[in-house]
Amino acid sequence: MKFLTRIIQLFIVAIPIGIMCWLLSQWIVPSGGFFVSHVVGEDSPFVDALQPEIRVADVEKSNAGESVQAILEDPVFFFVHPHRDFFDEVVIDVWFQNETVPIVELGGLVRTNPDVYSLFPLHNRLIDESTWSRMDEGGLVLLQKEKTYDSISSFLADPPAQDAVAVYRTELDVSYRLEGYVPTQELQQIDVSLRGHHEFKTYIKNEVLDFTFYYMDMNRDEGADVVQITVFNEAGQPVAEARAADDGNIQDDSSVDQGLKELHLTAYGLPEGVYKVVMNVPRDIFFRKIVTPQQKIVFLNTVFIGDEVGFKDSGTGGTFYTQSKRLRLQTRHAEGVQTLVAGSQTLEIQEPYVWYVLSFAGEGLEKVTLPKGDVEIVTEGTYSFSPSQYFNPDPVSLNSYTTIEQLGVSYVLAKYESPRKEGNWLVARVRFIAWDLYQESQTWKFSFSTPLIKELDASLLIHQIDILFNQY
Repeated sequence: MKFLTRIIQLFIVAIPIGIMCWLLSQWIVPSGGFFVSHVVGEDSPFVDALQPEIRVADVEKSNAGESVQAILEDPVFFFVHPHRDFFDEVVIDVWFQNETVPIVELGGLVRTNPDVYSLFPLHNRLIDESTWSRMDEGGLVLLQKEKTYDSISSFLADPPAQDAVAVYRTELDVSYRLEGYVPTQELQQIDVSLRGHHEFKTYIKNEVLDFTFYYMDMNRDEGADVVQITVFNEAGQPVAEARAADDGNIQDDSSVDQGLKELHLTAYGLPEGVYKVVMNVPRDIFFRKIVTPQQKIVFLNTVFIGDEVGFKDSGTGGTFYTQSKRLRLQTRHAEGVQTLVAGSQTLEIQEPYVWYVLSFAGEGLEKVTLPKGDVEIVTEGTYSFSPSQYFNPDPVSLNSYTTIEQLGVSYVLAKYESPRKEGNWLVARVRFIAWDLYQESQTWKFSFSTPLIKELDASLLIHQIDILFNQY
């Protein structure tokens, strides 16, 4: 009897010790990895349901009795709550079915104001269903209209001309050189208000890289507003930088007492080539004017034409030029409602926080004029603010809005691995560096990118999201 009593006592003592050890192991993660599996429709302390509800269907059961939820509009996101901060990598497996959407990607939020995502492919049907000759090597895919290369290694060692290649989520290491380019000291001005973070490329040959940025700290959001502008060479290495501290006001009182400020950026002795300039600033910073002797300047992917409140009594928008055939535009305020002109067509931006699509059927450079500011424009391409400034330093990008054949190329180079098959499901894996992700209140945000899903009246069926938190 005493022996039995002792066993019971030891058992009672062991229970809380065991629970404590288990909780400690969950926190320390001695194995180096913590795994979470979330099936749609089930509650999870680590993975939230897909949002917003208006862009997804209700959770249903498939014929095989598996839970599925359809994504109906773009974008759809979910939040992940790691139970601790000290992870180095987040590996996500998405179980899905996709019969119609050309390209599906998953992005992790890396910056806010405005939101910026680091996007990785889940499913590229344009590549997977292509009849061109295909090679897979080291996480890269090479499609050839007519088989010329025996390996991706030989392709990269001796690539064809840049205009013969389309790329997807990778770069082609072919130096762009602009024939007949002659530098000039004549100054050009970009007289458009640009709000927040922007990136552009410029061309340099036997000249000083020289930009003067005129900007204002509008103090509409709380916090310090540091201005950092960095120049990167063709190898992605920083070669020059200019910085300016906050104006001393970190309140959200919309005070612009210090008015227009000036920041000068120069770099001497740069070899000929294309240089990327990153204007790394928060949304409070409005660039009112850029002055430079550089002749070629194209902005990349996203342009936010800001309002001119506090700068000019009668604000104006701006005119830009692009070869992209599909733009998405939105305003965030009622004051930004307007009708823009694009060639022979018009587009009404009728209400805030609604994305409007502007499409072009022709070829060549398109002109778009906004009568007012406060409009964000997004595309997979480039913009300039003068026809003479426009140039194409990068290969054409493969996207959802065209077929490979329509691109007029002979090769496609992609950083892509086709999803694997698991029963009725496709499973795609994406790896994120945890420290690159924006975290707030111990929460990460991930978003599905499904361009054209609404226009095609299509859906993407999600079954399961598996997450492995790795600690090196």
